Amino acid sequence: MRINKLIIKNFGIYYGRNEFVFGNGADQRNIILIGGENGAGKTTFLSAIKLAVYGPLFLGYKSLNNKYLDYIKNKINIYALAEGNNHASIEIEFTIRNHGEEEHYKIVREWKLLSQTIKEYVRISKNNLILSNSEIEGFYNFLRRYLPPSLFDFFFFDGEKVQQYVLDAYFESNVKEAFMTLFNLDLFDILKDDLLKYLKQENVFSNLTEEQRQYTQIEHDLRHQKQVIQRLQQRIAELKEQLRDSQVRIQELELEFANRGGVIAHEREELNRKIFAMEQEKKLISEKIKETTASLLPFVISKKILQQTITQLENEDRVQRYKTLKEELGNEALPHVLGNLARKFSITDHQGKEATASFVEEVTNQLLHFLRPIGVDVDQFQIIHGMTREQKHAMSELFQSVQKFEGKQIDLYFSRMDQLTQDIYYAKKQIEHSLKDDTLKEIVTKLNEEHRLQEQLKYEIEGNEAKLTEARKFYNELMIQKEKTAKRVYQAKKDENIFNICQKLIKILSKYQEVQISKYLGTVETYFLQMFNSLMRKGQFLNSFKIDPYTFELTMLNHANSPVFKHSLSAGETQIFFLSLLWALLKASKQQIPLVLDTLFGRLDHAHKENLINKYLPVAGNQIIILSTNTEIDEYYYNQIKDYIQQEFLLDFNRETNRVEVSNRYFFQKVRN
Repeated sequence: MRINKLIIKNFGIYYGRNEFVFGNGADQRNIILIGGENGAGKTTFLSAIKLAVYGPLFLGYKSLNNKYLDYIKNKINIYALAEGNNHASIEIEFTIRNHGEEEHYKIVREWKLLSQTIKEYVRISKNNLILSNSEIEGFYNFLRRYLPPSLFDFFFFDGEKVQQYVLDAYFESNVKEAFMTLFNLDLFDILKDDLLKYLKQENVFSNLTEEQRQYTQIEHDLRHQKQVIQRLQQRIAELKEQLRDSQVRIQELELEFANRGGVIAHEREELNRKIFAMEQEKKLISEKIKETTASLLPFVISKKILQQTITQLENEDRVQRYKTLKEELGNEALPHVLGNLARKFSITDHQGKEATASFVEEVTNQLLHFLRPIGVDVDQFQIIHGMTREQKHAMSELFQSVQKFEGKQIDLYFSRMDQLTQDIYYAKKQIEHSLKDDTLKEIVTKLNEEHRLQEQLKYEIEGNEAKLTEARKFYNELMIQKEKTAKRVYQAKKDENIFNICQKLIKILSKYQEVQISKYLGTVETYFLQMFNSLMRKGQFLNSFKIDPYTFELTMLNHANSPVFKHSLSAGETQIFFLSLLWALLKASKQQIPLVLDTLFGRLDHAHKENLINKYLPVAGNQIIILSTNTEIDEYYYNQIKDYIQQEFLLDFNRETNRVEVSNRYFFQKVRN
């Protein structure tokens, strides 16, 4: 993909019409240099490219929805709206090589705000011919295969964030996803999915054996569950990235507040500590209330039923003991003992006749009658619960807790919650009233917004991580079911049929995919070593670099064949590492994808900067977009790379006109003709 032109109109910080013409890539120069101070519109520039190409997919949505439209609504330039101009648009032209042929695309996304409602209008043309609705759908399907948003993001290099990105737990997964897409190896997974879908067709599925249907269903569920896990992992990574960004913004705002507030800043810090402690106490009380209402309150409400249950359990216990005694004593033991006693003491009746039998019977009946539970009709009584001793003990403890419950503790909890809420409110008001100027108030407002955002992000991360744990658990259960079902399938195997053919095809595809992965990984590993060692300073090189074909775990050995771990690399070395990996993936796959480099030189020393300029940038790709301030790529480094620059732009936000002024030059050059 090569971007040829971008036009931004009334979107974000860009007021009015702003045009960027990148050229057609006819010469060997490959750098698009975009300069600008912080806040001049560099980030919005990149967002505009992605939004124009992907639409709702830019935010992870498959189609238009309210969240996407709300995002657009908030991005329409406020100064344009103030003038009554409710139109915004982004237009992009780019070239994609498909099956060896260049295809030229133009996408125009236009938005109109009508009565607080956003309407989106999209026009897409290919080689100057407008696409129909069905052709547009086909184009989107092609784009999702050729260059999904995740792949576009992977080739966006941010020097300030690259270290945390490389050390992230999902880095290997991101590398694998990019690799599989670049080399079209995910096509095999699509084919395997298609085979499973074929088996799931009613006319085919109904002709399978019960074991084969179970196996097919489990395979289908496994693939679905794997997608669920991947989506959750991606969402968690996105949320954590947003959380890190929020933490950085809070640190910046805190520093600005301290610089402006002096003593007030110290007082505010103390108040914030108290607020935090009170909010933690509120959280703890809230958990206690939830625990009480969830575990005890339902039984308090149904105390009468609980009492009946306890009575029933006690009666069950008494009846069971009585029946056990009656069975064990009344049948043999008691008559035997009483008979021996009667004979020993010569028991006779009132007429003096021997009365052993009648004595035994009478004593047995009276003893059992004495032991018989009072108030219970033993003959008609039914055992309902049949609980174990531990269960009965638990019910007894629960009943005792319910009897002791008076509701006063809950009232105390709520009273304390109300008191804490008031104290927090007054503490925050105290912070606000202590501010002497509007600037400090604005900073505090922003800080409060960021703290609220952080809590929301943390809550969502916790929720998604809980879902991820459950999803992985379910996936593992499915794997166990699959293994068991597979054994039954092959035990019950009879004739060669469509199920067996599909299973063989899936095995063949999996095997071929494994072979291709190993083959292409070998090429990537070779290119990586070549670039990494050329960029590092003398004496700092790797002897081996391997990527596991299954887990994509990276293994590195230095010149002494000792392991080198990612976390042991410095910030600058991590940048070199990631840039080398990007180049290796692009070169091995022969794909043309714009490489976006933001804060490229931020963490590098002079020697590494020189190596990047001379050995990396000329060969990194057919189109490299570099975003920079004048302190990062200064006049010296500008002169070093100017022979590779195809086009350059300078973004300057004019606060008098509230417009981004775009000129065809960099900081140290005059406007080009």
